[in-house]
Amino acid sequence: MQFKTSFVLAVLSAAASVTANPLEVEKRAQACRITGDGARCRRSPNTGSDIIGQFGLGATPTFTCVSTGETVSGNSNWDRTTINGVACFVSDSLVALPCPGGLTGC
Repeated sequence: MQFKTSFVLAVLSAAASVTANPLEVEKRAQACRITGDGARCRRSPNTGSDIIGQFGLGATPTFTCVSTGETVSGNSNWDRTTINGVACFVSDSLVALPCPGGLTGC
């Protein structure tokens, strides 16, 4: 039984070191104001991607990271958030500046 317990602990320890620390992700996450009514949140960072949902003017979704994608209004950054637990991207051109400053790449 000692061998099995040690093995399980070693596997769990290795898995913990590979996954992102939720506290670090939470520290980086930022609630930012949407500046366009009906801002679409898409599966991938481009306007041809499936629409997961949308945000109204003034909504403040929490963004966790930024990705480079299709350029919209001169801006190629897309900010990642979730709608009903599904990850999606909003064009940074529809998010109030200076938010989301300090987000890392996805």
